Amino acid sequence: MLRTLIAAALTITSAQPMLAQDAIRIDLNIPALRLAVYEGDRLLETYPIAVGMPGFDTPTGEFAISHAEWNPWWHPPTHREWARDEKPTPPGPLNPMGKVKLFFLPLYFVHGTPEGESIGTPASHGCVRMLNSDVVELARLLHERAAPQVSSSELERMATKSGSTQRVNFREKITVAIRYDPIVVERNEIFAYPDIYNRSAIHSEGVYQALIAAGYDVSSLDDQEVQRFVDRARDQEAPFVLRLDEAFSNGLALARS
Repeated sequence: MLRTLIAAALTITSAQPMLAQDAIRIDLNIPALRLAVYEGDRLLETYPIAVGMPGFDTPTGEFAISHAEWNPWWHPPTHREWARDEKPTPPGPLNPMGKVKLFFLPLYFVHGTPEGESIGTPASHGCVRMLNSDVVELARLLHERAAPQVSSSELERMATKSGSTQRVNFREKITVAIRYDPIVVERNEIFAYPDIYNRSAIHSEGVYQALIAAGYDVSSLDDQEVQRFVDRARDQEAPFVLRLDEAFSNGLALARS
């Protein structure tokens, strides 16, 4: 019954209107600590990130980026306890916003950071951090697709001149999907990432959802094997990964469309 309900729900989801085939979009999976950029269904780039620490969770949902700000100032949200004694910081190598910030929600940004050691961890107060070199590369990529009015020489100037803040509006908003999926199937492997926000999100239903989303027929799965995978994954402090044929002895076939 569980597998039937999950399959039906995913079928309904897949029937929703799709993005334009060539639209550029960002997909961010919080537990995987990874940001991916797609053009339609084609993966362009992936980047390691830092997300909000527990208690300052990065929000999930679908958002949109309408503009970028190069060499930004940092204006601390002094209405929040953790920032009460902080002071505004001008552009420069010590600016907490790094080289570029991309707005996706009030007070939440994808941005660079001088704290490169935080990448790959839950470390921020809710924003998404990237290495400065990566956020510049991402911003260039978005500008090429969504702000063609900005020349390559202008991009180079903004990337290399750290003292001048400049806003660039995108011609079309860029969709940003932020999700919390600790269980993911990629190619012939199943990954269970740490449940960093303690949402009890590593469970059997998540295994079925991940397999169905990856196009597999789950009708032959042994429920006990699924539970054993979940039990092993919950005990891990680092990403847990198995080949599908190691995790599930019955084997899995791709579902027929």
